[in-house]
Amino acid sequence: MTGPSGGLPPLTLQINVAAVDVPYAKYNVPHLARAHRAAAREIILTIDRCKPQKTKQTDPAVRCKEPEFSRQLDELEALGASLVADRLVDRILVLRSDDPWLAGVTRKYSGSWLPETHDYGGRPITGYWAGIEAAKTRYVIHYDGDMFLHQEPGFDWAVHAIPLMNRQEKAITATPRLTAPYASRIPYGDYGSAHEVMAMLPVEGGWKQHFFSTRAFVVDRDKLDRHLPLARGRMLVEQLAVKMLRRGFPRSAEKMMWFTTGREGGYRLILSSENAWLLHPIWKPDDYAAWVPAIIECVEQNRVPHDQLGKTELQLKVWQQFLSTMAHTTDVGLPPRPSQ
Repeated sequence: MTGPSGGLPPLTLQINVAAVDVPYAKYNVPHLARAHRAAAREIILTIDRCKPQKTKQTDPAVRCKEPEFSRQLDELEALGASLVADRLVDRILVLRSDDPWLAGVTRKYSGSWLPETHDYGGRPITGYWAGIEAAKTRYVIHYDGDMFLHQEPGFDWAVHAIPLMNRQEKAITATPRLTAPYASRIPYGDYGSAHEVMAMLPVEGGWKQHFFSTRAFVVDRDKLDRHLPLARGRMLVEQLAVKMLRRGFPRSAEKMMWFTTGREGGYRLILSSENAWLLHPIWKPDDYAAWVPAIIECVEQNRVPHDQLGKTELQLKVWQQFLSTMAHTTDVGLPPRPSQ
């Protein structure tokens, strides 16, 4: 696990959580922190206490109803304290809407015309920028607090990615495979996923894609700084237009990132290494958190139901069936992959 000069690269791990993550954060955050504890100089848990502004889609009085909202965030701060005590996390960063530092981060990344902390759907904007800005290293790994990661022992996907990014001037971010490797199991050939909408082109170490996802990435801050603020030029015109028309303002952090950096040639590198891959849960019913520990255990062991292969979104019903029958079936997981 070495960097381009033979030692570990200057790397920070940053994980975002919000009130909605309370039911499963106690499982996913340690899962992600353990994966990078050996490589990261510092692990930061970012707790977002900012409420979204009111839009046509989001009413903070309903979505962030008090006192439940504050109680959930207090639970996350208590979780953070316990993870610090266990040395899985080094620092807790609590975001508050009245913090002058956070306002400065927003101006730096979004621009002076966009002080909002969330997009039109109530998803964070400033929370992502703050996690990057708070780091003391050039490279920052980010995860949303609900992500699942498979990573082979002794391998760190971000450490693997950084030399590749350094050889590709326009690679601003990198990410592991978006799904479990599936080329040998389903007839789609090898690609980032079996259902990818945005174009991907082969480059050294994987594929390049001008779309940017905030779910999981490692970013080169030196490269990103060249494109700041992200809401400028045509992106700023679009933001101001939808604000005036009251249609989807403000645009998401993802759109600001890929629209601005992509137009200027920047891209994310999606790694082809089969030693690490991601899953993202999009559907979380009331009993979702109860399934998380078993899913983490299987993902860490590289055991995946066949109907999950090629899909970036966690197929919860498929997993429920898989976990219910796994004890009675021998041929259910992916075969072990050789080290790369």
